[in-house]
Amino acid sequence: MDKTTNSTWPQADIKLTIREFLKVYQKNPLAMAKLQSLIESQPALKEGSHHWRPTSEDGREFTLQRPHTDNLPYILAWSQILDDREVLCAINLDQRKQAALYVTIDQAMYAQDEKLYRFLGPGQIPAELNIEDRNGKSVRLTIPPNTLVIYGKRSMLL
Repeated sequence: MDKTTNSTWPQADIKLTIREFLKVYQKNPLAMAKLQSLIESQPALKEGSHHWRPTSEDGREFTLQRPHTDNLPYILAWSQILDDREVLCAINLDQRKQAALYVTIDQAMYAQDEKLYRFLGPGQIPAELNIEDRNGKSVRLTIPPNTLVIYGKRSMLL
């Protein structure tokens, strides 16, 4: 049985890590230009409602907040939703470890066998993700260290 545990996001103890990530990201002009272009083309990123998303390593136990340990990278996952359009965003705050985990998405917005497509992220991560019936609906993300990834429906790219 799928399970979601609610808690407050993000913890105060990771705010410094988030600030450090943003400082590094903002110093990369190409990354900032790509992000700015995406924000301009996707109104949900600018005007959408914000939803923290539960994650799971095994696809069964989903939590909004999991303890950061030396073995598990710290991931922030959220969606921006405007009308019937969801944009899924996730950051791997770990400087060394790649993350692979399931992230819950809005169940009502997706039909069976739909996919999400990479809007932003390095070429080595999957260009498309299968939507699975886990904790409602979820996708399995692979996120390199210290990386922001963004996914959405293909129709949103047109």
